[in-house]
Amino acid sequence: MAEEVIRIEDGILTLKCGKEITIETIYEFKEQVEQDSESAEVELVVADLSEARFLDSSGIGFLVSLNSRLKSNNKNMYLLRPSEQICKTLELVRLISFFNIIEDEMELP
Repeated sequence: MAEEVIRIEDGILTLKCGKEITIETIYEFKEQVEQDSESAEVELVVADLSEARFLDSSGIGFLVSLNSRLKSNNKNMYLLRPSEQICKTLELVRLISFFNIIEDEMELP
């Protein structure tokens, strides 16, 4: 059973990610997130990575693609509370500065 939860509230699409963001886990929610994020109702996307401990190349690709698509539509994406392991992975592939990283939802605009 999937650990991911997609919620839209007050113009914010929140994707609560599970422990692993891999080709197997993103397959189940990728299309739904992409479709929902295109909605005029959605102003920004928050990927809650607080429980995530592992991110593979497909997971990275999904996050990069989603962030790029949102930017082209003048929307923003935020990574919420990524673990030290996730940050190290993003640093390793030189993508840490590509994302807006926040530690608390109160930091959202």
